[in-house]
Amino acid sequence: MATQPLQSEVFRLDALFRSDTLPSLRPFFESSPELKSLVELHLLQIRAVVDADVVHRELRWRLGSRQKPDARSGLEEAIDAGVLALIAPNFLKVEIEKYLEVIANDTGSTFDNAQREWELFQAKLCFYQPLPRVADVSVVDPKDLPYKHASDELALPVYTRDPHLKKMGAPVMWVCIDTVCRDHARATSVKLGFMVGSTYTVTVGAEAFKAAIRGIKSLFEGFRGLPSWLQFAIGASMAAALIHPKSRAKLLEGWNSVRDAATKFKGPLFKGFLVLMCQLAEAESAAKNAHRQIQRALPPAQKATAIVYATRVCVLSQTPLTIQEIARRMRNEGYVPRGQKPEAYLRRVMRQSGQFTSDSSGMWTLQN
Repeated sequence: MATQPLQSEVFRLDALFRSDTLPSLRPFFESSPELKSLVELHLLQIRAVVDADVVHRELRWRLGSRQKPDARSGLEEAIDAGVLALIAPNFLKVEIEKYLEVIANDTGSTFDNAQREWELFQAKLCFYQPLPRVADVSVVDPKDLPYKHASDELALPVYTRDPHLKKMGAPVMWVCIDTVCRDHARATSVKLGFMVGSTYTVTVGAEAFKAAIRGIKSLFEGFRGLPSWLQFAIGASMAAALIHPKSRAKLLEGWNSVRDAATKFKGPLFKGFLVLMCQLAEAESAAKNAHRQIQRALPPAQKATAIVYATRVCVLSQTPLTIQEIARRMRNEGYVPRGQKPEAYLRRVMRQSGQFTSDSSGMWTLQN
């Protein structure tokens, strides 16, 4: 009788913990510096100003190249996973809507379809109105000024393939990082999801939890039937792998030899467990590789003041926030407050800037 492939004897972690679960998992780790330190994870989120060229390409793919109606591009999946947060000046709406009929004709679609896809995609963007300035007619392309101004005011790079913005001095991300961000999201969701499920310290929502229970029930039932010494050895190995990153890295290095030995072992439970650990090690390696590629594609980070950090936080939130929450999110982005009362200072500079408004309940929003 033919032997079944090793991978078929256990469910795939990446099927259980998809990149869609990452936004649900992220807050748990972001809210606990101790937990983030324990697993030594870098919860990457790239923030950038997006220009019309990138959006044009996305719409043309949706209308002309997508094979399945529910298929997502690497760009959309990266946005949905929270790895890529894109901000656009309000001018982008005008520029895209101006060419919707052209996009529809070029892709063999209809104007109604083009408009619908644009409405769906623009809901995934955060919009920002740059401060009014005197028009500079000497620039390479005056239509690119809103993107340049948004980049300057938010201290963020522009995600574009338009050479004009680089000539105008804007920091740009030239490399197409959509798929790399998507791969990072997938791998990180597997890592976080497995660690969350294995420690039982937090839950990822009722449906994901139920799916996890269904998937691992048979594995754990068989685990209880193993000799106690083998249960202890497996449990200790899992704990070491999860807690110590160096141990996790060695899992992938030694997987080839372990896999050969596992195929000779007649216990499907043991082989299934090894496959799970291999998947975790593969996710660890994939996340690190994707992170390195993304870092190489990013321009040097720009220095930002407290008001710039606060503006970015409010743009990305799109809902009113308290001063305390704004300050917390600023710290998560890397802002280091100075002084004894950082929240009082933040409240003062936000009020003085004239860019923010607050209501009677102490909720702040950015004027647009």
